[in-house]
Amino acid sequence: MAQETIITEVEDYCRKAGISPSTLTVRVLGNSRFLERIKRKLEKADEDAQKLRAFMQQNPPGDLSQVGGQQHV
Repeated sequence: MAQETIITEVEDYCRKAGISPSTLTVRVLGNSRFLERIKRKLEKADEDAQKLRAFMQQNPPGDLSQVGGQQHV
């Protein structure tokens, strides 16, 4: 995923430059929390993916017309 790549690249760059990621992102983007926000989004995406996988495992393909209490056609 591109977001995971940029996180790694920024962290590596900052380690070599001797600065914090928030220092870099505020200098370049004017946003000191940029990296933290991306990390939180990735964590949320992972949580959502786990929920989807658990649902699919517990509800094998078949008649899913009543998923979540809503009728889907």
